[in-house]
Amino acid sequence: MVSIKRVAAVAAVAMAGLTACAGTDSASSAVPGAAPSEGGGSGVLAKAPVAAAADILPGSTMEKIKQRGELIVGGSLDAPLLSQQNPATGEVEGFDADLGKALAKYIIGQPKVKIVNAASETREALLSNGTVDVVFQTYTITPERAEQVSFAGPYYSSGLSIAVKKGTTGISSPQDLNGKTVIAGANTPAIPEIKKLAPQAKIITFGGDPECVQALKQDRGVAYVQDETLLVADAKKDPELQVVTKPFTQDPYGIGLKHGDDQFKSFVNDWLKKIQANGVWQDVWKSSLGTVVQGEAPTPPEIGSVPGS
Repeated sequence: MVSIKRVAAVAAVAMAGLTACAGTDSASSAVPGAAPSEGGGSGVLAKAPVAAAADILPGSTMEKIKQRGELIVGGSLDAPLLSQQNPATGEVEGFDADLGKALAKYIIGQPKVKIVNAASETREALLSNGTVDVVFQTYTITPERAEQVSFAGPYYSSGLSIAVKKGTTGISSPQDLNGKTVIAGANTPAIPEIKKLAPQAKIITFGGDPECVQALKQDRGVAYVQDETLLVADAKKDPELQVVTKPFTQDPYGIGLKHGDDQFKSFVNDWLKKIQANGVWQDVWKSSLGTVVQGEAPTPPEIGSVPGS
């Protein structure tokens, strides 16, 4: 993700919220809840690399994907600037969405992706049962999660912040959540952090970011703790919301893979290094998160640099 400091620096500017993410069109899908996507990001993906034939090893996950002719991605259709379906075009757009398309191009030769809408509590199951090949969904790498899935990356770094309804007072730090009802996404790193920093808080959880935002607007909780990138995006599109803290954690995002597929993990990490070196990663960032974060693209985190990666 973008560095915490860079996003924090523009949180005030982006108070109106972010926009856009994953890519999709209206074609029918063999996978329930999936959205096929071939376009979107065609400009930024023009120089995206294609793997050499020798890198698609016989019997590998890469060969299976190439023979199928599309990459199946667990992701979002409603995450602004990360993976969101454009209602006008049907295309899924954003940072995670376009990275998924770039990986598809690397494997298949074309950015053919099918996005299966995933929730934070279902990602591990989707990977383990083979419903999806990869997960691009602000998927924070943790040692606990790494016991169930493998992670390539990290490919971005962000951190938890707090959002409230505009006009709410008395919350400027995690400790201010003590004694209050706080909203968090199910199975997200926000839950243990709230318990650690505000042990007297009452936590209520919802399956996805839109549900959490709706619950906050309905006064079901006084604050919503989530990754800053998502919160800034939410606040940009919804003027009722306000981000009131700088990030108080560091959350490295990984690409979720089926547990134990070391061959595919090595392949995806090699791809990440190539798109970071040739500027594709930076171009994707500039066309999505970089539209609200001022300045040049951040330096991507070092691959394999955090526990669980």
